[in-house]
Formats: sequence, structure tokens, C-alpha cells
Amino acid sequence: MKKILLFFSLFLLTGCLFNMTPSEKVEELLNDYIKNDSSIMKELDTYIKNEDLNEKQQEKYKDIVKDEYSSIKYEIKKEKINGEKATVDVAITVKNLYKTSSETEKYLENNPSEFYTDGVYDSSKFIDYRLEQMSKTKETIDYDITFNLSKKKNRWVIDEMDNETLEKIHGIYNYENDEE
Repeated sequence: MKKILLFFSLFLLTGCLFNMTPSEKVEELLNDYIKNDSSIMKELDTYIKNEDLNEKQQEKYKDIVKDEYSSIKYEIKKEKINGEKATVDVAITVKNLYKTSSETEKYLENNPSEFYTDGVYDSSKFIDYRLEQMSKTKETIDYDITFNLSKKKNRWVIDEMDNETLEKIHGIYNYENDEE
């Protein structure tokens, strides 16, 4: 009897996973960001290793991004299915790390001598300053994102996200370009 219940439970669980709607797939992805899922953290580690940061700065940046991910709020607005393709429109709220980063650039322009060591610009000092300011970011920003999905082997799969979508999720999207 226990084997039958176990089999039935596994059947229901796998059946639910394979029959997710496009909206459920997007929710799953965004929830993976929010809970700092290991797959998301692996991607983050790979990204950070390619940045020009020392080990301490890498750790600080990772902590900032993990905190940003866990603060994500979202609402599924609309799902549209057209045969083997689908779109899911989402309203997302993230920390406005872009604004903080932009403000640190302006601070650098107005106070360059603060980032000098022995009369020479020290980019590491500026990176430390930028990361410190980003870690204090509380302000949020709202974006609309459309996720594209395709049906593969009878399962909905999120298509590769473009840079704009990724930047919006990460809170680093340059929205000032949209105003031009």
C-alpha cells in the first residue's frame, strides 16, 4: 500500500511539474531569484568572476545582488498563448541599483581626489565606495517585463532572456536611455 501511495505521489508531483502553464514557469523562475536558488547563484558566481573585482569586492557584490534578488516583488499581469509560443507580462519591483551606481559616477566626477592613492586615481577605492553605496540602496523601481516561452517536448520553457530583461531583474537597467 505504501508503494502505491509513493508511486501515486510521485506521479502527481512529476505530472504537475511537466504541465506547468507559462505563467507558472515565470513564477518558478522569479521565485528562484527570490530564494537565491543554487542555479541562480551559480550563474551569479560565473558573472562576478568575470568582473574586475578583488576577492573581497566579489563577496560584497555577491551579497548586494543576493539581497536585491530576495527583495524582488512581482505580479503576473497577462499570459498569452499562441500555439507553441507564449508571452507572460510581469510587473516587477526591484532595488534601484542603477540609480545608486549612476550617483556614484557623479560623485566621482565632483570629488576625484577622494579616490587617489599617492596622487594617482585608484579604481579599487572607487569600486569599494560604489559597492558600499549599493549595499545601502533602499529605493525601488518598477518595470514591466515580457517573458517569451516556447513549448518543447510538451513543456513550456522560458526563452533566453535578453540583456534588458536581465538588467531589469538585477536592478541595473539604464532607464535614462528610455527617456531620450
